[in-house]
Amino acid sequence: MTQYVFRLATPSDRAAIHRLQEQRSIELNTPPNALGGDPERSEFLLVEAVRAGTKRAVGALSLTRASSAPFQFEQLIPDVWQRIYIPTLTGLPRLRRDELVELDPGYLERPHRNRQLTLLMLAGGLLHAQRRRYPVGMGLASAAEMARVPGGIFRGTGLVRMVAGAPQELGVFFPSQSVALMAEVIQEACAGDGLIPWHLDVS
Repeated sequence: MTQYVFRLATPSDRAAIHRLQEQRSIELNTPPNALGGDPERSEFLLVEAVRAGTKRAVGALSLTRASSAPFQFEQLIPDVWQRIYIPTLTGLPRLRRDELVELDPGYLERPHRNRQLTLLMLAGGLLHAQRRRYPVGMGLASAAEMARVPGGIFRGTGLVRMVAGAPQELGVFFPSQSVALMAEVIQEACAGDGLIPWHLDVS
């Protein structure tokens, strides 16, 4: 029987994150940093599978802070800021690029994709973005990924790029508006499945 633990990564998890990045790169034929970029700029939420006393990282999601290096979506859509205007897009007239965070769709190894772990990773990412007080996040997601997000949390911009042969739309999310719904998602998942111990501090 396999249990799953969700937690924030620490520096000692760097090798596991690199392994997952390489796996996704091979599977989707994308650059090795497709899972979230430089660990110096990103925080990672890990999913660990625990079975027979052994523990192994089987998934990860990253939140990347703004810095002098570009976000992934800026690399894929170089003219993004000529095509969208942050204050108009978000309704926040004073919002600046350096206040944004980029949330990636996350990655799970194939044997673990038949559970609701992807949604729980997203919930953890959104709650952690709120904890870090990011007012707005942005990221690329497929139509299928957007459909799994409850409550219309992910707001599409209409800017689409092909990633690994599939269309991905740039979207915006508001962590503070998603807290209650994401907390409910986590509570229902943990109550309904005793194999999901939630070990992420979201206070």
